[in-house]
Amino acid sequence: MRLGYLTHVTGDEPGRAYRDTVDLAVQAEELGYDSFWVAQHHDGHLGGLLPSPLVLLAAVAERTRLIRLGTAVVALPLEDPRRLAEDATVLDVLSGRRLELGIGAGADPAAARRFGRSYDDRHAETVAALDVLLEHLPAALAEERTWWATASAVDAAADRGLGILSGKPPAGDARVVPDLARYWTYARGVPRVALSRPLPPGRSSGRIIDELLADPALPWAGELIVQAQPATAPAAVHREVLERTARHVRPFLGVAGPAHASPAPRIAR
Repeated sequence: MRLGYLTHVTGDEPGRAYRDTVDLAVQAEELGYDSFWVAQHHDGHLGGLLPSPLVLLAAVAERTRLIRLGTAVVALPLEDPRRLAEDATVLDVLSGRRLELGIGAGADPAAARRFGRSYDDRHAETVAALDVLLEHLPAALAEERTWWATASAVDAAADRGLGILSGKPPAGDARVVPDLARYWTYARGVPRVALSRPLPPGRSSGRIIDELLADPALPWAGELIVQAQPATAPAAVHREVLERTARHVRPFLGVAGPAHASPAPRIAR
């Protein structure tokens, strides 16, 4: 199982937050992480300071060589999909084909209003924009390294050959495993599932490992993306979580992943 790290790029001042994020990506690569992901936030929503993730990842690409660079996620209804495809393609070329393009419907009603879009229509607009985006991306990026953060459109993702970015479901939500099983059944091409999981503060490494291994979605995933909590944690906390996860959690990931003994057969439709 691959291991990734996600940051929401927060702080007291954007310049410092961006520099700290680049340094964090360099550290992640040195520690052997497979991927490094940044979240998009407009106008400081939830403390995030990064409205343009592809621009920052271009700076990360100049300081790294191997680690894959992900967006988790770009709010697609607020973008021109053709323009996004152009920017993503440039970054992918500059980085040596390391971009992992994560998109989603967005979760900020105020941003939708400021961009002149209807928040209630975001899911339908995501599907429409996604088809335009995929049409204009290079085939390898569209078919192998584009991800959809969704809990309600796994069938649409499977139809398009996209990976699934799966966040931690609310307590008592039992839909995630059946949804992922259905995605595995119908995915066009190789199924790709990445689980995004927060690491709450104050928990021992042993307890974190136990909770991760007990996660019912873990057997369906090929990548675990961890993030510090709270999302507004300072850079020092991110560095500590990076190091602790690499040292104590990564060795256990080899026993997990999409190696469930008999995955559901994929059925053409």
